[in-house]
Amino acid sequence: MSNGAETTALQQPTFPLKAPGTAVVHAGQRQSPRIVSVPTRCTEHVLELPEGADLFASLEASLTDFAVPGIMAEFVSGQFGHIDYVHPAYGPDAEHPMSFTQAFTVDDPSRLRHASATIGWRDDSPFCHVHASWTNADGETRGGHLLPGTLAGPFGLTIRLLALPDAHLISDVDPETGFSAFAPHPVTPAHATASSSTAPDLAAAARPAEAVVARVRPGEILDEAVLAVCRTAGFDSAEVVASLGSTTGAVFIDGTAPWPAVEFTHLSGAVTGARNSTPRITLSGEVVDVAGEVSSGTLKPQANPVAVTFELFVRRTD
Repeated sequence: MSNGAETTALQQPTFPLKAPGTAVVHAGQRQSPRIVSVPTRCTEHVLELPEGADLFASLEASLTDFAVPGIMAEFVSGQFGHIDYVHPAYGPDAEHPMSFTQAFTVDDPSRLRHASATIGWRDDSPFCHVHASWTNADGETRGGHLLPGTLAGPFGLTIRLLALPDAHLISDVDPETGFSAFAPHPVTPAHATASSSTAPDLAAAARPAEAVVARVRPGEILDEAVLAVCRTAGFDSAEVVASLGSTTGAVFIDGTAPWPAVEFTHLSGAVTGARNSTPRITLSGEVVDVAGEVSSGTLKPQANPVAVTFELFVRRTD
């Protein structure tokens, strides 16, 4: 694919499709716990990428630049110059209903719509996971799971980095789903010393957590998972930012995207009264479906189970 136009026919499913929001039970052994979360401090930085900058190399270098073991990121503005990507596809059978397309390429400059990234480690090397959407010169909107080789365009890219000194983000193959997924691990004093050019700030580490980064497993309802993370951390009010992952289709207040999987280019929202019996949770986001098409809206409460994984970032506001 070039210039934003996919040239291969969409692979059709060989099994009956279900309604958006229907949970999927994966073929692998069910893992526990279903939500893994790590409280952490958080510092913000802005990364400005000039034209031609290698997106993945730049994001991965930020781990060393800021001497942290994990970063969540959301893209603010700018342009892609070259994009390599895949998007969700139907899997081979009913037991494995989710997969990815072949790789596509966009060669012309495209304006950023939304993007989020998790930056951490795989096999002890820097690694990042990026979902994005864009608008090409013809006004067509597309999106997907970006691949190495993606470059910043003529207007560059501005990216907001949320550096996490207390959360070691590691990508491994998940035995339940068969896909690679990031999970947070608490930073040990030995790792903190080894990964930083200076001694760890023990006084700062003793302060209450400013944020929580979490991995949410398949079948967990997204807004319920956000509330559970807030309650476990003791947050009464919080914001959801720089989060990405997949649900089984998407169920918005005013529409849907098709089952069995869509990928979020971003998830944002707010939680108030989390410690009360009547909390308020509002989440909105944008997703890419099996046709590479982009939909967005406010998520319908208690209607969006995680498909493969969700990399969730919640920051305290109370």
